[in-house]
Amino acid sequence: MDFKELYLIIVSAITFGYVTAAVLVETNVVNWIGLKTLKLSRFGIHPKLTNIPVIYLVSPRAAHITASELLKKGEIKPVDLYLAILASNFPMRLMFLYRYYLPVLLPLIGSIAVYYALLRLFFDIVVLACVSIVGRIRYRNLNVQVYQPQSAEITFSFNKIVKGTIRGLKESGLFILKFTPLFVAIIFLINNGAMDWLTVKLKPFLGLMGFTPLEITYITTAAISPPVAYGLIRVMVEKGETINRILGTMAVGNAMFSLLRSWWNYLLPYYLGLYPLRITIALLLLQAGLPIIYNFTVGIALIRW
Repeated sequence: MDFKELYLIIVSAITFGYVTAAVLVETNVVNWIGLKTLKLSRFGIHPKLTNIPVIYLVSPRAAHITASELLKKGEIKPVDLYLAILASNFPMRLMFLYRYYLPVLLPLIGSIAVYYALLRLFFDIVVLACVSIVGRIRYRNLNVQVYQPQSAEITFSFNKIVKGTIRGLKESGLFILKFTPLFVAIIFLINNGAMDWLTVKLKPFLGLMGFTPLEITYITTAAISPPVAYGLIRVMVEKGETINRILGTMAVGNAMFSLLRSWWNYLLPYYLGLYPLRITIALLLLQAGLPIIYNFTVGIALIRW
């Protein structure tokens, strides 16, 4: 893995996201989307955050900037943020499945890809249902003025675009200052064998749970690079492994990837620099911790059965 290239990719993508998000805010596109999506509040989302699931599909960074601004102004509470972000996972999962996941795995492993997609969707549906129940109770008597009509009029102008760009670059700079030391520390651990050590320590545990050597190879490979591991699924199919065992192995592989890489590579850059530390930790626990627990639990259960 070329970590310098990875760092540049992350920083470039986040900078682009900050600039895009700031321009969307300055030109009132965010408010316009919010006005058009107010009906989503019926699903248990705070009325001022109903635009988050839609914006999330376009730019997760823009969604978090929008939410963090409301949080700083005291217009929403951390719980409102958590509910809106969790509700955004379902449409994001659908988009990921039909745009990236299924086109790759369907030709490779056939119907097993569909079963695994349903396994992943089940978790997001349960989370969405819980969010809806909690949100409806929480907001049933809430009466807020969400948007003034003039604040939802899209106004593209050179000055607003420049202002948004400058604001986005400043926010990106603050993010880079916080993210760089953490990235360097994680890469130092990886280069000094910390991840390899953890993988070796987990192998006996996985063996005790009933995983075969081939399945353990898939899990440890998926922890580093899921696309590389996908080829091993085809080997398992050809060896006649049951669907239960293959799905269980895939679930634990996904949990290992989230545990060792996903949280700091994909999730942390969205939160760091925007939210206070305690909210950043809470979001990581919700967005990475819960799926890790779910995937480990379901994966081991499928293997044991």
